[in-house]
Amino acid sequence: MDYQIIRKNHVAALADDGFKVSPGLPLSHEKQPVWQLRSREEIAARLFALDALITWVLMTEENAPSERIRGYVARNHLRDYMTEQERCIMDFQRESAAHWHTSTIGWRLENMWALAWVLGFEMKPQVNIGQLPDSITQAMIFEFLPGLNASIQDLLEQHKSRSFEEVAELEDLFYCAHNAVRSAQNGGDTVPEHYDPIVDGGTIHERRHSLTWCLSPGVSWEETNLRT
Repeated sequence: MDYQIIRKNHVAALADDGFKVSPGLPLSHEKQPVWQLRSREEIAARLFALDALITWVLMTEENAPSERIRGYVARNHLRDYMTEQERCIMDFQRESAAHWHTSTIGWRLENMWALAWVLGFEMKPQVNIGQLPDSITQAMIFEFLPGLNASIQDLLEQHKSRSFEEVAELEDLFYCAHNAVRSAQNGGDTVPEHYDPIVDGGTIHERRHSLTWCLSPGVSWEETNLRT
């Protein structure tokens, strides 16, 4: 990969959309001790873990019985791929989980979009789309993911994952956009007009988090380097 050419193209494309990237922003691979794609199994496990978490919080007992969700988690060892906070949410009763986390759990869908794309989901994450549209959510949850009775291998056998080069290129685009968002959050005029640096910028942060994590083997989700 010619990272310099990729970066030049990304900066120009983002400028056309109204994002201003800081000159001299280092290349992603220069900041990481290891820069390669994690195993497909690990990425799928993280995707399934977030799917279980969102289902626990947002779906009703009638539509997604607790025992089915617990079986999904146990069968795929998904607690190993959750953060401590996420495991705590899974330990809540469904009603309490919904009461305390319904308003914020949607950010995990932004993480899921990027993870699903890495594993073969057709709809590519975009930097100029705000919060995940319902049409993409529905396609990801109900068409791409194989359901609560499935195993990780079911997903991996059905879809072809993206290459390291594809993931690294998209990560650089989101890294650059994230830089513009962070500058705007600090008062800079670096994002498009009518673009909310907090809400819209938050989607950039979460999608970028997944992509950078996918390229940082051995680094935990919480310790993923998201500096810009």
